[in-house]
Amino acid sequence: MKNLIIDKAAIKQNVAAVKARARGAQIWADLTGDAFGLGLVTTAKLLREEGIRAFAVSDPRDADALRAAGFIEEQLMMLRSTADEKELRQLVDLNVICTVGSYEAAVVLNAIAEERKTVCEVQIKIDTGLGRYGFIPTETDKITAIYRYMSNLAVVGVFSTYAQSWKSRKRTLSQLDAFKSVLDTLHAMGYETGMASICDSAALFKYDFDLMDAVRVGTAFSGRVAGGAAPGLVKVGRIEAGIEEVGWFPKGHRIGGVALKRPARLAVVSVGYYHGFNITRQEQGQSLVDLIRSRRRRPTVKLGDQKLRIVGDVGMMHTILDVTDTKCQVGDVVTMDVDPVNVKGLPRQYR
Repeated sequence: MKNLIIDKAAIKQNVAAVKARARGAQIWADLTGDAFGLGLVTTAKLLREEGIRAFAVSDPRDADALRAAGFIEEQLMMLRSTADEKELRQLVDLNVICTVGSYEAAVVLNAIAEERKTVCEVQIKIDTGLGRYGFIPTETDKITAIYRYMSNLAVVGVFSTYAQSWKSRKRTLSQLDAFKSVLDTLHAMGYETGMASICDSAALFKYDFDLMDAVRVGTAFSGRVAGGAAPGLVKVGRIEAGIEEVGWFPKGHRIGGVALKRPARLAVVSVGYYHGFNITRQEQGQSLVDLIRSRRRRPTVKLGDQKLRIVGDVGMMHTILDVTDTKCQVGDVVTMDVDPVNVKGLPRQYR
């Protein structure tokens, strides 16, 4: 048997750390990617118990699942701008705050709201450098058209997203300045921008920048913030797997591309990179030196309090462990540190 273990007490500790860093700013829980592997509905319920009432998703199906699970009064926001009429109709049905990141998306949504004789709440997305969704800062005419001509849309917020807050202070500050410039322009023209936000998990714990009205937090709840450890956060997520084979092998025996330098007792667990073990989340944007260092780091495997050495490379469906000096047998359970967002093919257990 092998399972992904989610420690609820650790998540609660991380929520407390997020609240302390947020300094009174509203917290939007980003539940993208099945709550970054923690489990959409269960995590949302746990966060609600800790006083969080605003949730952001990136798929209408997630909004549907939350409403069906009893999240009726809570604020739900769709982070991804879309001009797809079918998706927008579903979001309107679910009373979700829609993100508008293009003039085309605003036109389609306004037409749906007008047809239904209702007003839809929206947040305007500004692309300050991530390059995925949003108006670029110079598109003031398209942004103000929402205020001027789309009477069935109510702007309740304006937001942006940092591109590399975990890595570059200079770029992060540049994005913050660009975002503030857009807000200043809109204010000078007499438009209300509602809730302004740009801060993500990494920036929240790495810098003391202006948090504005709200922060959007996702990875911090799992304690796995890009850029390294963050004060107050504890890692959530480990795989528990039983040892399936144990045996002695002679010097020179090959384990993949590695030859044993001495006789060794080896154990096999059927967990590999397919399940998300030894996978690094933040590889995009890393330098060659960072990538080499990440490849050299070995993931943690423990039997009780004792660390076990991995022999050879982690395979697709298995990992070989050196237990020469360790008392163990088939059926003993090892724990393997893992980022939940990478895990697949394993059931979750909440403890």
